[in-house]
Amino acid sequence: MTARRSADAPPQSQLGFLMSDVLRLLRADFASRASDMPLTPALHRLLYNVHRHPGCRQVELADWLEITPVTVGRMIDRLEQQGLVRRVDEPGDRRVLRVFIAPK
Repeated sequence: MTARRSADAPPQSQLGFLMSDVLRLLRADFASRASDMPLTPALHRLLYNVHRHPGCRQVELADWLEITPVTVGRMIDRLEQQGLVRRVDEPGDRRVLRVFIAPK
């Protein structure tokens, strides 16, 4: 039995590879456009999610970004240092910090 050439493969079997290529190209395009900005692509994603969900908790951000809460905390530290986000304590629960876009 001979192996099928990828050009002969049904479109549904190629979809995953095509999506992977599109994602790779989009990331490369974003990286080239954002190269003069002080934020990494990961920090851009975090900032975008804070913008979409003002007042979200760090744990929620970690879930959405599929990273650990500790990593999100460090990323928020970096954004706070640049004056891009601010943390607000949750009244009644000292463990919860809500994240907002800073007025800057």
